[in-house]
Amino acid sequence: MKYLPALRREHLGAIVLDARDSLEECIRALADLYREGPEVVGDMLIEIADLKDRAELERDLDGLGHAEHCRDELVAELLGDIGGAKTYLDPRVTHFALMQARSLAFEAQRIATAANERAHELAKLTAIVRGVKADKRRLPFC
Repeated sequence: MKYLPALRREHLGAIVLDARDSLEECIRALADLYREGPEVVGDMLIEIADLKDRAELERDLDGLGHAEHCRDELVAELLGDIGGAKTYLDPRVTHFALMQARSLAFEAQRIATAANERAHELAKLTAIVRGVKADKRRLPFC
């Protein structure tokens, strides 16, 4: 299922959900939208970037303001214009829909298994680091 995120392992045991295929489709749709109205799309993208800067400033002021909310609304509007971020699965009762559902279940199981393994690994590493820090605190200073 090319449009669903795929699980990838990177160096040092890190796991990554790769959504490249679905994002490529969104970028193609954004390019088509830009061709139809470059000024409108360009202005929206600039406004989204400006609102990001304003939201960061507001966050430094203990979250006062509404720039982040406005930015989220603009991003949602732009996503809607390029076809949304939803992946629709086949609703029919066919062999293709069955295979699609099985593939989705298999990929979800792989993601869950990898995430659980990573969580256990991180829990062990965190306990080791905490143990080392606790040992350092117990040592008398010379």
